[in-house]
Amino acid sequence: MEDVRRSPVLLLVGLGGLLGALVIRLPSVVAVVVPTMAAGLVLTELVHILGRADEPEERERLLRWTLVAFAAHLAFGLIVTNSGGLSAYFGGDASTYHDLAVRLLQHWTQGTAMPTIPPGKEGFYYLLAGIYWIFGAYSSAGLVVNAAMASALVPIVADTTRRAFGRSAAWYVAPLVVLLPGLFLWTSQLLKEAGVLLFIAVAANCAGRILERVSPGRLVALAAAICLLFTFRGWVALMVLTGLMLGVTLGRQEFSAGLGSGLAIAALVALSVLGFGVGSKGYQTAVNSNLAQANVVRQDLASSASSGYAVDSDISSPTRALSFLPIGLVALLLGPAPWQVGGLRQLSGLADVAVWWLLLPSLWRGVRAAKQLMGRGRLVFLLPAASTSLLLALAIGNFGTVVRERMQIVVLVVPLIALGLAGRAEQRATRGADEAADSGVGAT
Repeated sequence: MEDVRRSPVLLLVGLGGLLGALVIRLPSVVAVVVPTMAAGLVLTELVHILGRADEPEERERLLRWTLVAFAAHLAFGLIVTNSGGLSAYFGGDASTYHDLAVRLLQHWTQGTAMPTIPPGKEGFYYLLAGIYWIFGAYSSAGLVVNAAMASALVPIVADTTRRAFGRSAAWYVAPLVVLLPGLFLWTSQLLKEAGVLLFIAVAANCAGRILERVSPGRLVALAAAICLLFTFRGWVALMVLTGLMLGVTLGRQEFSAGLGSGLAIAALVALSVLGFGVGSKGYQTAVNSNLAQANVVRQDLASSASSGYAVDSDISSPTRALSFLPIGLVALLLGPAPWQVGGLRQLSGLADVAVWWLLLPSLWRGVRAAKQLMGRGRLVFLLPAASTSLLLALAIGNFGTVVRERMQIVVLVVPLIALGLAGRAEQRATRGADEAADSGVGAT
């Protein structure tokens, strides 16, 4: 097993160095090679911890998928970031994150003025500035960290799925997480999506473990993931926290035990946020927001982009928000339709939504199958996905944002999609065996 764990890491280190030499200037190669070495070791150890020791072949397969995902994310991120046209096409926000992180680093090292950082989003800026402080202000170093966080989704979501639904469902997780267009595209760039999805996946994994057995470590890990999510995207953190608390409370067989676990999660998050200040700005921004503010955000998103929809809709009051909610949910969960794509810039969203539509039947089958396997336990996936959907349906106003933000829902339901795919494969295998048996009887 040690050879299996070492050889991919060495290969990955060489690949990182080669990419750095080919794509970026020589002085910044160290900003790729050193964090690539560290990331390869961390990812390998993560797979070793989460993979089952009694299934070495499956753990080796998971390691291959994880490291291939890391290399693919890093290669794509380096190419896009170092190509002005591709960077502007896929994600112009990356330059904003880089520039503000550099200004934050200058504040630390040169005493310049502290830049204004949006509350509830400061986590990614501080992460980038910290990386730049270690390796130099090269965006390539941030891309390595993002690639590592994105590829870490593979073993984490696979572990969540295996614990809930078994090995056959977990087998489908790696291809889903690596090859889904949205999950690959947005997490590969210098954007905060990789961190957001990682914290959501860790929190969901901990919630699933808590359904199995409550322990202080699992409760603390869940609370820590949510608090860090508050520093990346405060509104989403609040919705995910609410959904997971309800999922754990209602998902356990004994309601009193579930209620105690839910209250413990709330207490730990409150202690971290209010006592230690971790995620406090994001939490305050989320709880102090109202529908009038959300309406301003949604209308700005709808009117400032060519992919905007329902520009004149108003969600500034509870009644108006409820009347708009069906429209928002349809746009979020099913859009954009081909006729809603307004130009070449939006074509990348078509691939994402096409794959998503193809997976929806498997999601439905997975939800039904999960009821038999977990009962109310499936709420630990469904409720945070539902609460996040309600928020995003009201807050988003253009399809460009939809295809990016929807990934926060997708990462929560990947285990259910994987279960649906496994069920369909089992049905096909059973049908094939029955047809073969019937053919044999007929021939006889």
